[in-house]
Amino acid sequence: MPNTRPFKGDLGELFGKIFNSNDAIIPVMAVGIVVRSVAPYVCDKKTDPAVVVVDDIGKYAVSLLSGHLRGANRLTRIVAEEIGATAVVTTATELLGRKSVEEVAEEHNLRIVNSESLTPVNSAIVNDCNVLFAAIGPTFSAEIDADSLKTVASVEQFKEMMEGYDAGIVIAKTIVPLESVTKPVTLLVPKLNELAQND
Repeated sequence: MPNTRPFKGDLGELFGKIFNSNDAIIPVMAVGIVVRSVAPYVCDKKTDPAVVVVDDIGKYAVSLLSGHLRGANRLTRIVAEEIGATAVVTTATELLGRKSVEEVAEEHNLRIVNSESLTPVNSAIVNDCNVLFAAIGPTFSAEIDADSLKTVASVEQFKEMMEGYDAGIVIAKTIVPLESVTKPVTLLVPKLNELAQND
């Protein structure tokens, strides 16, 4: 195959060489081998590459690492469709048919400002809590308009609305102060290239 380089040596060393220099890794082998090989290099879900494991006969594509934030869940579905495999995605939001905060951000080319909020906000989504999806000011993209998206004029108005909700996702054109909001809220802003195009 073109662009194929055979490798002879320790598999753990190979993963060590490629782990931090790639956005995604798709090993074709048993999941257990991959788990043991990547374990020493796993550091942070914000920076670890997406790892999707395909078995030797191409029956399953498994989202193993960085499912939401780095796109392994989406990549798993793409790989599975391309090779006719079954996609195996085990994150709770996908199992329940709900969009995670990371998926909302990816779909609309948004950057997650406060990643520490992801666990409590996604947990609220999974547990069917009352989650406010809002934009401060007019949205900068027609694609973001949705029936569930509420528009507020200011952070103060958003804070008042949050009194009736358990968690929130807020979209703004720039980073806004949300320290006064006592409930878990994820702030999404346009990625830099999006801002540049709209200036």
